Amino acid sequence: MKKLTLALLVILLLSACSPPTSDLETVRIVISPATQPVSEAISRCVPLDANVVFSIEMRYPKVTNSEGFDLLIHLGKPNPESSFTAQFAWEQIVLIINQENQLDISRDNAADLLSGRIQNWSELNGADIPVNLWAGPESDEARQAFEEEVLLSPVSGNTRLATNPATAIEAITKDPGAVAILPAAWADETVRQVNLGIEVPVIAETPVEPSGKIGDLLACLQGPIGQEQISKLYTPFQK
Repeated sequence: MKKLTLALLVILLLSACSPPTSDLETVRIVISPATQPVSEAISRCVPLDANVVFSIEMRYPKVTNSEGFDLLIHLGKPNPESSFTAQFAWEQIVLIINQENQLDISRDNAADLLSGRIQNWSELNGADIPVNLWAGPESDEARQAFEEEVLLSPVSGNTRLATNPATAIEAITKDPGAVAILPAAWADETVRQVNLGIEVPVIAETPVEPSGKIGDLLACLQGPIGQEQISKLYTPFQK
């Protein structure tokens, strides 16, 4: 995910190059780790203005204070207390497994794996190696969607914590017995994806009705420039 990190750095550097004056307007953007790939589109849509500083921070939505941001981007259901919500893409929630693992995994298998009912891949006619589970923290939207739509309960207590999607990918590439919950936009050729039929919206929220630079940014994300970039990793919100 080096390109994603670079996109965020570009935005921050543009802000840092602005003149050091107390008159600068600060626009605070919070992006959930699950939706970090959206940073590519944001880098295309951020309006260049020497009088505005765009501050970007990675935070899970459930630990975000509504007074601490001007724009929040995340997966799933909007906060009912938000003044404004806009969708600009669809995301798939998938399982990822090691490239050496060539098993076909059904939705029921996925539930048995993440619940801990299956503890060795031989139980699915695979290699005789233990199943090692990975998932984001409780506030991770991908984990929440999987628990709500597939498990109907929390993941197994033996699930290891992936502090962010990049951690999950690294764990899977190193361990033939590992399996993790992941937003599909994060997955790359180093892992195998298992489609579970889980689709969630990628949304933007604002604590007040958007205007000015935030309004312009949202319009761009939903417009041709933003959607062209978003469609490289996501399904556009207007199917």
